[in-house]
Amino acid sequence: MAGKTLQIQSVIYNNKKESLMKAMHSIQNAIRVDRQYGKSLESAVVYYGDASPEPVFTDQEISGLKEMFKKEFEFRYCFFNENTGSAKGHNTMGADCGCEYMLIMNPDVILAPDVFEHLFRPFDLDEQAGMVEARQTPIEHSKEYDITTGETDWAATACAVFPRKLFEQLGGFDHETFFLYCDDLDFSWRIRLEGYKLIYQPKAVCFHAKRLSKQGKWEPTEAEKYYSTESAIFIAYKWSNNERTAYLLDMFSKGSETQRKAAAEFEKRRAEGRLPQQIDQDHKIAKFSGDYFTEHRFYLV
Repeated sequence: MAGKTLQIQSVIYNNKKESLMKAMHSIQNAIRVDRQYGKSLESAVVYYGDASPEPVFTDQEISGLKEMFKKEFEFRYCFFNENTGSAKGHNTMGADCGCEYMLIMNPDVILAPDVFEHLFRPFDLDEQAGMVEARQTPIEHSKEYDITTGETDWAATACAVFPRKLFEQLGGFDHETFFLYCDDLDFSWRIRLEGYKLIYQPKAVCFHAKRLSKQGKWEPTEAEKYYSTESAIFIAYKWSNNERTAYLLDMFSKGSETQRKAAAEFEKRRAEGRLPQQIDQDHKIAKFSGDYFTEHRFYLV
């Protein structure tokens, strides 16, 4: 198993430094464990793209981080000076990637010590592996996957790795269409459209915290509510599900203020000729299962 070169990248937005330090220390520890036991990595870069109104880190802190982690990885930081959203932020960092592989990671994710050994194994076993997704804990993603092969219909990029050449082949994420949500869904479907497989790897574990109410339900922010609503319309339209697009537009146009705003944005882009080109018109890849994008093993209430 040849050692891989890897760029680990996160888009940050007003994240607390303490949380980012926990994430970086988990990366540092995972690299140390890999060097001793797994031998999956030859070298690594950890790259933070900052979409915050003001830089999260000062120049002095950046220098300190580079020194602190230099034995395990190269630390890079870019202040975008704009709120890029996730897709444009990752494209910006990806354009600077000189490594063989890219790992997209939420900034609040904590890696298990043996994560790299398991994340890279599918690439060594199957040349058609296009993206490998880690298992999130304590709330595992509920989408279905083949328990024998790990194949799944789409991959979430809370923690997922893919070859840089494939990223370049696809032109990265579709940041013109998706600001915050469904950019990973669209990207992973386009990977499958090119004939590659998406692999869910339960042995590759990461901790991904969720905001929960006292009743145990997720509590999204207003921005998360809006962009998840907006992206639901655009993903249906781009992947040629015209019936669902019309259904969502009708429902949202009569719904809450957030939903009406999302529907109006779609109609605005339609009038301006800025809708994405429709693909997968034979419906070979994209799957819409109710409000989900594949069958699920369980549902959270």
